[in-house]
Amino acid sequence: MVTLNLRDIFERFDVFEGSFTIPPENLRLPADLGEIREPVRVYVVIRKDRNGYAVSIDMEGNVELECSRCLEPFSKDLPRHLEKHIESYPREEHVVLSQEDLDVSFMEEPDTVNVEELVREEIILSIPMKPLCRPDCGGFHLADLFEKESPADPRFAILKDLLTG
Repeated sequence: MVTLNLRDIFERFDVFEGSFTIPPENLRLPADLGEIREPVRVYVVIRKDRNGYAVSIDMEGNVELECSRCLEPFSKDLPRHLEKHIESYPREEHVVLSQEDLDVSFMEEPDTVNVEELVREEIILSIPMKPLCRPDCGGFHLADLFEKESPADPRFAILKDLLTG
């Protein structure tokens, strides 16, 4: 687990820069979203600002998804570059969010950031609700489904006759 103590880092440096290789098992994507099969390479730059920390992340890797139309697996590149802002949880009981607040991640512990969790969050947010292997995917056809089935289930024979007849 890659956890950075930002308080210690920024007592000595103005900017933090680091490269990490995160193994797939550390990213733990939900099974219904997709699967990361190869390590993800990450380059992180963090700067302190007035409300927290400005984070720049460059990622290299891909995620295996299932097409929502044809149900075939395909690979999607991860987002290449992103900018985030991280800060401590608000102390107020009621908080009004603005458009800029949508790009904010909150630290579980003050001045501590888990790089793997930050990358995991961004990967999950980058996965479309209905992933498509290609924009013009026509989906699967029942005739194709019956051709792939072997041996044929006799209960579906009447449906095959309807398709071919």
